[in-house]
Amino acid sequence: MRFAIWMLALGTAAVAQQSARFGAQIPIQTEFLGNVQPLTTDGVSRKPHWSTDGQRLLIVSTEAGKCPQAYWIEQGTKERKLASSGKGSVRSAAPILRSRIWIFDSTQDAGEACAETKLGSVPASFNIFLNTDKGKMQRLASATGYDGEVDVSPSEKLIVYTSQASGDLEIWTMEFDGMNKRQLTHSPGYDGDPNFSNDGKRIVFRSHRARSLELQKLVKEELSYGRAYLAPSEIFVMDRKGSDEKQITSFGCTVLHPTWAPDNRRIVFASNLPNCAGEHFELFLVNLDGSGLVQLTTGSKSAGDASFSPDGRFIAYTRDGNVYIADWMAPAPPPDTLSPLSKP
Repeated sequence: MRFAIWMLALGTAAVAQQSARFGAQIPIQTEFLGNVQPLTTDGVSRKPHWSTDGQRLLIVSTEAGKCPQAYWIEQGTKERKLASSGKGSVRSAAPILRSRIWIFDSTQDAGEACAETKLGSVPASFNIFLNTDKGKMQRLASATGYDGEVDVSPSEKLIVYTSQASGDLEIWTMEFDGMNKRQLTHSPGYDGDPNFSNDGKRIVFRSHRARSLELQKLVKEELSYGRAYLAPSEIFVMDRKGSDEKQITSFGCTVLHPTWAPDNRRIVFASNLPNCAGEHFELFLVNLDGSGLVQLTTGSKSAGDASFSPDGRFIAYTRDGNVYIADWMAPAPPPDTLSPLSKP
């Protein structure tokens, strides 16, 4: 009951903030997504991630009576192959080494039970695993607390992820064999959903910064119950070593799954803009300097999880439980739209 009251209070505060920010309608540019085609039709698939050859995708999907697992899915035949262990629950997966090796987060070591799926749930039983096309599986992260939300650098040398290893939810990197773990963020509150830029130099992530002592106490208390304080959250960027961090947005809403556009100068993300207390999420695009906000999808209950093909021609995303693929038709941003980072 206390958690529900807390969420209601968050929503009320968010509505008050958004009313001043979004008096004008956000431009809708659905034509930026061309030739939209469903890759799945089961209503229980999400989190697409392209293979390095652009021929198939790693997705997270739920078969009847089972927990969410990672699957490879072929674009042409739509044939699926299990990519995780089949035990516990999976939330994200990403390929490395020309898709012969891939990583995923999972609760498989905690048994057969499915993990909580409610937004903001961060069960301590989530750890990060590596699997290969030979079926050799190993655990890469085993910190006390939550480890998940994975992505891989284009060089395939670094894994970026969210971890509770320091006691708070922060962004970390490690090598693909699990060595040389390094904490990149150090701010109280949630830092998560990290994603490498296409040149591998920068990382975008979403964050809720707990700036007051009272809020820091609440964040710590909620984390002890396996819950992350997520609203409001904003988009941040930093370099791959955690330096030169900059805040991109100040919406006062909830943002999810920020992803770099192919030009490395814009971010695609999901949000409940402009109704910050709403439960419906659409895809949006914003320039890296915080300008040029446009809405990419309409009429969705939940849209997000954007991922671009290696050649930048296609975008895969989730909408209402299915994965879609579309041509990426967005024009180039203005030449004066510069990175907020001093060292791009």
